[in-house]
Amino acid sequence: MKRELFEVRNSDGSEPDLAQIALTESWAQGLIYCDMEGFAIEQDGTLILLDECGNMAHCPKGRFSVRWSNG
Repeated sequence: MKRELFEVRNSDGSEPDLAQIALTESWAQGLIYCDMEGFAIEQDGTLILLDECGNMAHCPKGRFSVRWSNG
């Protein structure tokens, strides 16, 4: 089975600080900043940010870029 991996970057190419995003960005309110899990992509291609407590937030379009690679 072919496995697809992805990497998420800020729109400027830098690495996202997940705790800082959860603390400061209104769309990510409700996420537990000290217990961030990472990003996931839903079946329809929507990028979401997750914490380890089961909370999620839909990322605004254009906020991040996604780079795909084969694993």
